[in-house]
Amino acid sequence: MVTHVVIFSWREGAAPEDVARLRDGLDRLASDLTDLGTIRHGADLRFRHGNGDYALVATFADRAGWDAYQADPRHKALVRDLVAPIQASRLTIQF
Repeated sequence: MVTHVVIFSWREGAAPEDVARLRDGLDRLASDLTDLGTIRHGADLRFRHGNGDYALVATFADRAGWDAYQADPRHKALVRDLVAPIQASRLTIQF
């Protein structure tokens, strides 16, 4: 199994409605992609100063599933249209 973790920090002034569009887009993507095992995502609860703003944790059966997800045009469109405009930085890991 491959677990994919992404932590996003948003640009200053990122609008809540833009984050909501991303949340909805991730939910749609999760229901559309067969290579995706599970996906959980959400905004930071602000328990600690310095955390990221939003996190995503997705699982895949294997490397091939993760590769397919990364190459999928729907995933690329979501990143281009919903993430990139509000993203200041991101940190990722696969394990």
